[in-house]
Amino acid sequence: MTTTELEAKIEALQEALKTKSQEQNAYQNQIDTLKKQLADLNKPKLTMKQFDELTTFVECGIEEFDFDDLDNYSIDYGIDYDNRVTCESFCFDNVDEIARIIMQNIENMFAEIKEDDNQENQD
Repeated sequence: MTTTELEAKIEALQEALKTKSQEQNAYQNQIDTLKKQLADLNKPKLTMKQFDELTTFVECGIEEFDFDDLDNYSIDYGIDYDNRVTCESFCFDNVDEIARIIMQNIENMFAEIKEDDNQENQD
């Protein structure tokens, strides 16, 4: 084989590899889309109005929390090399309380239903 023929063959193989890579990416995108659809299949559905109400309840729950209360934080102080007081670590400790307040607000949006064990066994 001549140099030209070898270069042409290398170029053809690189083109084939590029095409196969594009096909593989397309298949992967389709798989990802189908996995998302499968995951979304059993999720409860909300209308935009319900979603807006849920957003409002979450915002209200966050607004009810007192972020200014210093007891919600763990702060470790230190002294810097030039004798300045520094904050070496700062940690928010009350995530559970925020979650409780938000969930308390969200519970107002939903009505609780009793699950029928017999119905689950029949499906």
